[in-house]
Amino acid sequence: MEKFYYSVSIPVPVRKDFTYFSEEKIQAGSRVKVSFNKRKVVGLVCKQTSKPDFKTTEIEELLDEKPAFDSLALKTLNWVSDFYIHSRGEVFSNFLPPKLRKDFYYESPETKFNEYKVNDDDKRFPLTSHQQRAFKFLSKLDSFDPCVFHGVTSSGKTEVYMRLVEEALKKGGSCLLLIPEISLTPQLEQRFKKRFGENIGTYHSKKTSKERFETWKKSKSGELRVLIGTRSSLFVPLQKLSLIIIDEEHDASFKQREGLKFSAKDVAIKMAQDRKIPIILASATPSLKMLHLVDKGKYKFISIPKRVNDKNPPKFSILNSHFLDRKSGIDTNLLPLIDKTISKDKKVLIFINRRGYSPVFKCTDCNWTAMCNSCNSRLVYHKESARLRCHRCDTSFGVPHSCPECESTKLTSEGVGTQKIESFLNEEFPSVPMVRLDLDSTRKKGSLERLLSEISDTKKAFLIGTQMIAKGHDFSDVELGIVIDADLGLVSHEVNAVEKLSQLLIQVTGRVGRSGKSKIIVQSNLLDNEYLNILSSGDYLEFSKHLLKEYEAANLPPFSSVAILRASSPNKTSNVNFLNKARKYLEKETNCECIGPLPDIISKVRGNFRHSLLLKAKTLPTLHKNAKNLVEGYIEKQKRLKVRWSVDFNPIDYQ
Repeated sequence: MEKFYYSVSIPVPVRKDFTYFSEEKIQAGSRVKVSFNKRKVVGLVCKQTSKPDFKTTEIEELLDEKPAFDSLALKTLNWVSDFYIHSRGEVFSNFLPPKLRKDFYYESPETKFNEYKVNDDDKRFPLTSHQQRAFKFLSKLDSFDPCVFHGVTSSGKTEVYMRLVEEALKKGGSCLLLIPEISLTPQLEQRFKKRFGENIGTYHSKKTSKERFETWKKSKSGELRVLIGTRSSLFVPLQKLSLIIIDEEHDASFKQREGLKFSAKDVAIKMAQDRKIPIILASATPSLKMLHLVDKGKYKFISIPKRVNDKNPPKFSILNSHFLDRKSGIDTNLLPLIDKTISKDKKVLIFINRRGYSPVFKCTDCNWTAMCNSCNSRLVYHKESARLRCHRCDTSFGVPHSCPECESTKLTSEGVGTQKIESFLNEEFPSVPMVRLDLDSTRKKGSLERLLSEISDTKKAFLIGTQMIAKGHDFSDVELGIVIDADLGLVSHEVNAVEKLSQLLIQVTGRVGRSGKSKIIVQSNLLDNEYLNILSSGDYLEFSKHLLKEYEAANLPPFSSVAILRASSPNKTSNVNFLNKARKYLEKETNCECIGPLPDIISKVRGNFRHSLLLKAKTLPTLHKNAKNLVEGYIEKQKRLKVRWSVDFNPIDYQ
């Protein structure tokens, strides 16, 4: 009997494949059950190979009737493994639905390419002249033709998406709409179902294992041709994929920060390139990286500069927090304005990027502050559950009755979070509905949908939330917005802090006054800050030009490329020794600058200390070559590493 030999990727943190044999032909991209280190695991066949000069083990079972990943998906996945210097087996596993990571046989469903009927009655309003221009421009994109689609908030970008999807469906294609946050799914799903019927797929981590598997099957058969999903949906096998749209492309949530540190946006661009299809990167606040690529002529650009009601987005006024009479973070002088807004049956949005009740719990006698035992971070007081919680490792503790240091009972909480604002407004306006959108209020399955429905069904209300409330939602009747402590980003150590803050403030203004008059008030300690005053005009594109000039002068990304080599271990010395040796190895390369080793701002997480070495080069290929040489020439040759390490290219967070 003839034997065939295959390279099989196993989901373990080792950057190599393993050779197995089989007496049957197996297509690349198929899952197989194999024996590995005395246990049964699911691996993925990468390619057929020649007979090795060592003894091999037989593949125990072929688990797919048809390959889980087609040849184009395999090509992109191999690029992901190579670019992010990550185990190929872990990369494959990351993009499989949980059920397919287990060793059961998957019989591919019958092909039933679904036809979609468009509900023309849903097109109640004709496209504005700006929307029409954008639609015509974007519908002419052909092959791999990346385009940045800018539209001010409430300019009707989603309607343009739906018209583009309609065109793709008419031509027999499928579409992937990539979104940064699960919280955006219900609203978009509802709009797309109203236009195209019930057969709209959604895929994200809050879906059950069964739900994700069903979406995967329907996509593979062609029954499902429109998919709305987060990072994990990238490789759901849509048939005849012909268009990728990335909504809110600027959003940091497209970057996965744990395990495989990849950018879903960059992977989607590579996927579009491999498949030779258009990709549209849409946002009211495009990232500086994308605008830089537009300036260089590498990406196309189209803009919708006006809202659909032809009104400009609201400008914001700045209140000096140094002189405010604040109660639970809100200037008491704003209470009459809040009351006036509510009395007109309008909504008030309160934004603060801090959840919980108070970020500090301390003793007023000895100044003891509650800290996490495992992390170098303060415990946040959650009044609702009467717990002190670490927002880094999610460990929680009971609230002490006396100080553990001096036994004083003079314990207090300081600072403001979403829960404290909610509690204060409940006292001031007891009859007004309160809707709080943050990680705590949306943990349970179905809670997000319930809260969004509550917002939609209520006229007057307070909407209180963190970044979750600022992202792409279409809230009606919001006439007043108040931003609390958002300018803390202006004094951040991170090189991209100003870009993040500018995007956040513009996005918050976009949730307010989408259908009429509106007002935004930013409470700030930095009244004379140049950035805030330029931003207050609401013209993000003009602000981004100003910022790009500054970044170019300072040789900051996107005018250079950076990566972070991070070491983590229970011992600080082990981290520093490892990174110092890495630095010495890299110093042989004159075209790669190293900064560090330095402790991270949050220097301890889950019991491990964290230190980083910042790598900087003029171009990304140069940076990647040096980082890969470092991993292959030094790190992987070490027999016993005392640290856990990772390389993060184009980091979103520098801490």
